[in-house]
Amino acid sequence: MYVCLCRGITEKQIRQVMEQQNCSMKELSAVMGVGMDCGTCIEYAAQLLQAQTEQGCGKQSYGTTSV
Repeated sequence: MYVCLCRGITEKQIRQVMEQQNCSMKELSAVMGVGMDCGTCIEYAAQLLQAQTEQGCGKQSYGTTSV
């Protein structure tokens, strides 16, 4: 399903980036351009992001430090 029509970004593509990158809207915007044009996609992208962070982010974990 397309999330961002302006840039042709699908839900699958967003999920792939969220699995590989930090989980944040800032990261999605920087990497993919989500929300950078008309902004209609922001709400749904934020919902995907929230669901992903509840399951655990990609490579980086938050609130922990490594020694």
